[in-house]
Amino acid sequence: MPWPALPFSDVNAKEKLLKAFNVTGIPALVVLDKEGKTLTSGGVDIIRKYGVEGYPFSAEKLDRLRAKEEAVRDAQTVESLLVSDERDFVISHGEKVPISKLVGKTIGLYFSANWCGPCHNFTPLLVDIYNEIKSRGEDFEIVFLSADLEEEAFEEHYGNMPWLALPFGDKTEKKLSQYYRVQDIPTLIILGPNGKTVQTDTASLVQRYGTRVYPFTAERLKEIEGEEEARRQDQTLESLLVSDTRDFVIKNGGEKVQVSDLVGKTIALYFSANWCSPCQAFTPKLIQVYNELKERGESFEIVFISKDEDQEAFEDHFSIMPWLALPFRDKVEKDLSRHFHTEGIPTLIVIGPDGKTMTDDAISAVSVFGAEAYPFTTLQIEKLQKEIEDLAGKSAKEIDCSQHKHPLVLTRKHEFNCDGCDEEGSQWSYYCGKCDFDLHLTCALKDQQQLGSNSKQQNEYGTANDNCKPGGVICDGDYCYRG
Repeated sequence: MPWPALPFSDVNAKEKLLKAFNVTGIPALVVLDKEGKTLTSGGVDIIRKYGVEGYPFSAEKLDRLRAKEEAVRDAQTVESLLVSDERDFVISHGEKVPISKLVGKTIGLYFSANWCGPCHNFTPLLVDIYNEIKSRGEDFEIVFLSADLEEEAFEEHYGNMPWLALPFGDKTEKKLSQYYRVQDIPTLIILGPNGKTVQTDTASLVQRYGTRVYPFTAERLKEIEGEEEARRQDQTLESLLVSDTRDFVIKNGGEKVQVSDLVGKTIALYFSANWCSPCQAFTPKLIQVYNELKERGESFEIVFISKDEDQEAFEDHFSIMPWLALPFRDKVEKDLSRHFHTEGIPTLIVIGPDGKTMTDDAISAVSVFGAEAYPFTTLQIEKLQKEIEDLAGKSAKEIDCSQHKHPLVLTRKHEFNCDGCDEEGSQWSYYCGKCDFDLHLTCALKDQQQLGSNSKQQNEYGTANDNCKPGGVICDGDYCYRG
């Protein structure tokens, strides 16, 4: 840094400044005028947005910059965005295409880079969307704006794209990144046929709705919301799982099961993949829950929706699962992913006997409560959470137990992994801060009961544990609490 600094040791001055300017996060930039009065506490955003043009950071200067921005937006055209003093064309894999040929079309400005992992995931999806829209004869085009630092990386990334691009290293990329305040990539900006900006968060819309979102206007989004609500109201198991060419799901080995045979059951749709480490960790837990529910005679089934890249990986992952699956690469998979807005895996969505969605986030319920979470309704989860709160209210604040050398303190936790049973938990844990050791309340209290059974002390409530802290723990069979 080329400017002065407070001495590192002057803690009091730093604390005073943090409190005076209510600084709660960093980086933070507070700008003072010549009299020492605060001009702005939002200097970071101003610098990011305007750079040196923001100086002297006064309200008058910022108002002028905003007015200038508004005037630029009002006069915005495809040419004003893409044409530079040196260039009036974009390229199509080496060939020059005049920017004038883009006028009147819907244009996507695609900010991406070869070094960007999420870009590599998103680009193939965008290629499919682009090709489908073009096949319908729509006046649609995309222009790639590369954030790569080397031309070889640019060429490698652009080689997978069927659309246009700015030449590598063109200064317009940086200008447009600042103009649209692009913070992350991939980013897809949509321009309407009149050259005005239509959408700035189009990547998420494409992932959610596919080609349905074209031409990306606010009116189209409103129509889609209406369509989505109507679809939710009319949703049945068949409308989710049956396609024009298929009315069945499959067992391991390929045996077909008619979707109509599943109607009236509680169905979980399990989005997973062989390459996904969290899926590999969660699947055994789900198998345990599935088997327990089947043994209980529950009218329950799971359908595996694969996100694998090839048939071999699908079969390898499916081979350990005792439930059903959509055939590999069935077109319904993409429809379901978009319908339920699945952005990550594993995802477990539960459909009730009436065909309506009961929850789109059953992963946490299964992880924490196992088979007890069935039928995975909000009411059931709230009931289980209340039971944990009630148990915590009856439990000792601090205990010793046979599984750990230090005292364990009753601690509220958002989530944790129990070191006793190696299962997930939430809300409350018996915790050792020295060792980052957690126990479920039930695991800890079972241990207390075991210790109590070896004790000679008995009372009318059950067994008191000699090894607990003063006051003891009293067990009544299901729960233990401080006496």
